[in-house]
Amino acid sequence: MQPYKYFINLVEMPVIAAILLIGVIGVLFGIFNTLRVVHWRKGIWFSGIGTVLTILALLLCAGWNNTAYYPSIADLQSSLTIKNSSSSFFTLKVMSYVSILVSFVIAYIFYAWRALDLRKINEEEMEEKDHFY
Repeated sequence: MQPYKYFINLVEMPVIAAILLIGVIGVLFGIFNTLRVVHWRKGIWFSGIGTVLTILALLLCAGWNNTAYYPSIADLQSSLTIKNSSSSFFTLKVMSYVSILVSFVIAYIFYAWRALDLRKINEEEMEEKDHFY
């Protein structure tokens, strides 16, 4: 067991530390500006991208640099790392495809959100008796 392993990973991989810092700043900026400025509606973009970057940095920090993401206190050699928990080439291939599909899911969320924001609901539509949704 190595104390402060994740901190050491961030020091040894400064790009991952920068991604984590940018992600956390993006989330906080999105939240605080949305709460502070009354008519500012772009907080979801900063918070969403910041969340993706933060989670990416945490996963990379846990997966790279021979880090055990599930350490065993009883037997250190039994701790799970990316190398010993990927049972086969097939598992790695499936994980790669899923990782690529995540970018398409994020792109779809962006597209759908923009489509919903293009036309705002007005007061006249809210007062109508017939709704088309």
